[in-house]
Amino acid sequence: MRFMTRRMVGLLSAFVLLTFAPVAYGQAVYGSIFGSVVDGTGAAIPNASVVVTDTGKGTSVTVQSNGSGEFTAEHLIPDLYDVKVTASGFKGFEQKGIQVNADASTKITATMVVGATGETVEVDADAVPQLKTDRADVAVTFNSQELENLPIPDHNFTNL
Repeated sequence: MRFMTRRMVGLLSAFVLLTFAPVAYGQAVYGSIFGSVVDGTGAAIPNASVVVTDTGKGTSVTVQSNGSGEFTAEHLIPDLYDVKVTASGFKGFEQKGIQVNADASTKITATMVVGATGETVEVDADAVPQLKTDRADVAVTFNSQELENLPIPDHNFTNL
């Protein structure tokens, strides 16, 4: 009888521990593009239409800037993207060749110029990855040459 009670308590404890164990989620496979839509003076432009197009696949996502002129296009598959912004009373804005990586956010600022809606201001500069302000994680990728040149005897970067 005593053995059965211990066994039941053990099984019940294991069941409770497994039931309330934290769930482990996999790594993120998506990236995002976020930013703001402003005029030449830096004032926010709300309700601007932002079209984010995957240049490799030809698919696109359309989002609106909020009252503060900010927008976010989330759940983007890592690839090259073009961003086109339009707002009433302003020339269009377009930035091409934005690299989106998994679990990373790329920031752009669309500075709109007053003018006809049919005109477009095109920016071909590469988007430089910005400092991550939404997370505290940091990642650095070392190539084999950099590991070979480490100033420590065993060339093990974890000893730094």
